[in-house]
Amino acid sequence: MRVSYRSTSAVRRPGQHGRYVALMESSMSTGSFSLKTRDEVIRFEQLLNEYFHAKSPFQFDYISLVVAYDRLQARDGGGRVFWALIDTYLNFILLTCDIFTVGALWNETFSPGKLVGGSVLDSQAKFFGKMDIHRFASGYIFRYRALWDKIMGLMVMFFSPENYERFAKAKSRKASFRKIAGDIPQISEEMISEMEVTLTRFDNVFRTPEAHGTGSLRRWTFLMESMDKNPQEELFLSWNKMSNAMINIGKLFNT
Repeated sequence: MRVSYRSTSAVRRPGQHGRYVALMESSMSTGSFSLKTRDEVIRFEQLLNEYFHAKSPFQFDYISLVVAYDRLQARDGGGRVFWALIDTYLNFILLTCDIFTVGALWNETFSPGKLVGGSVLDSQAKFFGKMDIHRFASGYIFRYRALWDKIMGLMVMFFSPENYERFAKAKSRKASFRKIAGDIPQISEEMISEMEVTLTRFDNVFRTPEAHGTGSLRRWTFLMESMDKNPQEELFLSWNKMSNAMINIGKLFNT
């Protein structure tokens, strides 16, 4: 199975044993990135994991791109599913790096014995430190919410590929996922409901104010209180739910 980005649709090529390969072309470049062999998938995963471990202290061994590549060989649309998995995993790694950076900045600059108390206006060091935290936390919000859409899309593509375009074009992917997933035996009602509660809470507190309002994050970033007393702590806690979701994604390909 050769996986590549070259067109806007999935086609069946002669000599590929009836398998589909996901093709997607960028309008900005005539070149395209592809993984042509299993060895290239192994190397890609090796470097990706090295990057992850270099940028964060987290160990996440629940997803193996090589195992997924092997298991998708005989599946129609396997290439498309494989690239959806890569995209989801890449964004999870970047999300994890973002939230780790926020925590590291907070500890390095605003932990007890450092720049505590007073006002963010007291010094350039305080203000710059808070601006860096705000930068990474803002990016985390949008990546986090987009990643949930990617996870829902990957699950639909894996279990009910005939409904993927319907999901992708839906005005509310959260609502569309409930309708589609409700007919998928492998996805429990408990999982669907928990996801809805998580997304509704996150949208109301973070994503909607940042994307469509005057922002909520700015009200908390520039406070000089400890992290455990700051509403931004909820961002850290939200990562745990995402991590659990990614563990379940890994199980789709590793069992």
